Amino acid sequence: MAHIISKVMFTGLLLSSTHLYAENYDFKFGLWETTSTVEIIEIDAPPEIQKIIRSMSKKTINTETECIKDLATIFDSESDDVEECKTTMKHISANKMSVETICTGSDGTSKVIGEINLNGKTFTSSFKMTTTDNGMKMKMKIIGDGKYIGACN
Repeated sequence: MAHIISKVMFTGLLLSSTHLYAENYDFKFGLWETTSTVEIIEIDAPPEIQKIIRSMSKKTINTETECIKDLATIFDSESDDVEECKTTMKHISANKMSVETICTGSDGTSKVIGEINLNGKTFTSSFKMTTTDNGMKMKMKIIGDGKYIGACN
């Protein structure tokens, strides 16, 4: 689950940065750190699994650092990806993008809808995710933020 969330956040950020960069907005290519938290809204799973998943709610589930320097190759699939995802973005304003990602895999599907707010060397994001995985259904809210750290090594 954390891998999907990270991928959604970075995909949304990168799609946003491509559009913003093209429009000469202030987006710094380089090393970015992102953090995300998840709030479980609804879950349909066996009680023992619900308990484990709900214990993760409202906690930081992922902090990741990634070098963003070449948008042409950043969307290449990773060797461990088992899902196929399609992302659509919509330009709302100079600093706001809406993002929708739909992923399908052999175990289930996920749909993420939300927005990213950019402010130069920082961003915030808010997404709602609905996922079905091996018969379990879950709705959650994913809140993220990111900051530019510096040049890539």
